[in-house]
Amino acid sequence: MKQNKLIPNDLSKKILMVGIKRDAPGGMAAVVKIYDTYFENMQYITTWTLSSQWVKAYYALISIIKFFFILLFNPQIKIVHIQGAANASFERKAIFIKLSSLFKKKIIYHMHACDFIPYYDASKKKEWIRSIINTSNHFFVLSKSWEEYFISIGIDPKKIFVMNNIIAPPIKVSTKKESGVINFLFLGEIGKRKGIYDLLQVISDNQKLFRNKIKLRIGGNLEEDIIKAFIQNNQISDIAVFEGWITGDKKIEYLNWADIYILPSYNEGLPIAILEAMSYSHPIISTPVGGIPEVVKDHQNGILVEPGNLEQIKEALLFFIKHPEVIENYGQKSYEIVQPYFPENVFLQLKKIYYDLLEK
Repeated sequence: MKQNKLIPNDLSKKILMVGIKRDAPGGMAAVVKIYDTYFENMQYITTWTLSSQWVKAYYALISIIKFFFILLFNPQIKIVHIQGAANASFERKAIFIKLSSLFKKKIIYHMHACDFIPYYDASKKKEWIRSIINTSNHFFVLSKSWEEYFISIGIDPKKIFVMNNIIAPPIKVSTKKESGVINFLFLGEIGKRKGIYDLLQVISDNQKLFRNKIKLRIGGNLEEDIIKAFIQNNQISDIAVFEGWITGDKKIEYLNWADIYILPSYNEGLPIAILEAMSYSHPIISTPVGGIPEVVKDHQNGILVEPGNLEQIKEALLFFIKHPEVIENYGQKSYEIVQPYFPENVFLQLKKIYYDLLEK
């Protein structure tokens, strides 16, 4: 189906976007892919891909060279929109910000990092970090809580815009569901930060409570052997299934299959996966970290638990087992809350910012 191009060519030809490889796992790549869908002829430079250190270094070097020559020989480029994060990503993007400034381009720095706070707190270059961010004309963050944080460390409030993460509209398909069983879905990086092992530990410790009552499908990358071994060694493979990294039609199928989305994370920006699940009218079980409390309202469209609190995770699962009648109402509330994150609404704001920058 042909998509309506919300950023027309007369505007997109003046914008150069920089960021992660578009088919990489994770929320930033998901955002970029949707941008690509709704931009007419999006100009994009890939600076990073999930691979070996040598391949990453190659991407970084080639992207800097390519970026330099585009700015040198393409005078149509007026705005550089940089998708970035913390740690090594920040160090790389600083080069692009400095080059953009050298060529007198308007700069948008779009921050996706969920782990910026520990990165900044541990850094001995705090003044340099602030100066890089303040070099940009506009600094995009994902939630009001992140806006407040960046103001607190000295970022110019006039530069900061809350730019909602963008999600594609849901695609509804029919799926086979087991009667009397509630389907839970986890999508995200496999590791401690996203809380997946806490969730599996709860299931393992309470197998009699959950067997034949719930099914959990897990989609994610990294630590695949570890999570498979955990499920097998704890004899919960009839309750929890690891599916690997899920994209495309398979992801759409699982989002339709699910009744409830769960992400008991320790830190986040504002996860794309939560917003996607909300677009499919699902209640959410998550934690009050990052921007999550701005979209997940406790006992309105989901349940918020404290990171690492296994008892609260157990009680959240049991709540939906005991009260399946609330799932539909919570899901409808999720769909209402997520409306501002659909393309027509996000691009309305973004397009205005682009045009305003061009006029300055």
